Amino acid sequence: MTNIVAAICMSHAPGASGWPEAPDQAVRDRLGAIHAMIANYLDAAKPDLIIALLNDHFENHYRKLMPAFAVGVDASWMAPHEHVMSAIGYESQVKIVGAPVQAERLVSGLLDSGFDVARMEDVAFGNNLMTPMKLIRPEADIPVLPIFTNVFTHPVVNTTRAYAFGQALRDICDSDLGDARIALLATGGLSHWPPIWTEDAPADDAFLQRMRRFQQHGPSALEEDPHLISDLGRYEMEMAARGEFPLNHKHALINPSWDRRIMEAFCTGDARFIRSLTSGDIRESGGHGGIEILNWTIVMGAMDGRPAMQVGYEPVREFICGMGYAIYPMSGQGV
Repeated sequence: MTNIVAAICMSHAPGASGWPEAPDQAVRDRLGAIHAMIANYLDAAKPDLIIALLNDHFENHYRKLMPAFAVGVDASWMAPHEHVMSAIGYESQVKIVGAPVQAERLVSGLLDSGFDVARMEDVAFGNNLMTPMKLIRPEADIPVLPIFTNVFTHPVVNTTRAYAFGQALRDICDSDLGDARIALLATGGLSHWPPIWTEDAPADDAFLQRMRRFQQHGPSALEEDPHLISDLGRYEMEMAARGEFPLNHKHALINPSWDRRIMEAFCTGDARFIRSLTSGDIRESGGHGGIEILNWTIVMGAMDGRPAMQVGYEPVREFICGMGYAIYPMSGQGV
């Protein structure tokens, strides 16, 4: 019998917690209803542990060293990290309790399954975990075991590998993590072109060149450029006002048709389609931020490819993100 009692996939756009008042009232109301439904679903599942499938936004890993997968093993963390706290709507840090015993077992189990994961201590969190937490579990009272997937720095794993990682994760949850009631939480996506530096970024964009230094060197770059993260939020809002990312591509800020196709695949259990997507396919239609669906794909693998249930989708220009939400109904839950 599986220990997984809930599985959630949801976007983590920083605007959803950092500037939630930006969309019009109707959008805010729909998003509020979505977040409330997921919060109720999580509460009803009564998990003892959240395994969070996240990607790093250069809080921990940088271009000079970027593991494909990494597991956080600390007993607790204070989050969000100070340099992103105000940008994502936190006035103070909160304590996130970890699960070090289960984390160490998970590292060993994944290694035995053929996945060379990194072991992480002193983990820093940003909107990857703390935006969803603020929206669906502001109490932050459930222990978290974080798993990070590289999505931004070449090479990234493909969707087939992510799906297989999810299958291995499921096996370990069922056999090696004791009798804990586990909720899977995958965050990220859907389509968006976030203002991070990429190889094709324009050389004359001063902000993206500042981001390049941060993505390469990490916190030491913030010592020389202490306003970078607050400027990042402003840059995103300027992108929303302009309606474009400063690159030549065929989509503005969001690609709703691609988002809906991705949501359809997850909600019909079309694992063949998801596993057929290459990183190039995703970047072309979903942006370099769209690669975050690797986190969703891990959950799809853990759930053996069965259909999820769409809770909602909103293409929110003010958050420069297609905001997608899905859950996996469990036996005995009225959802």
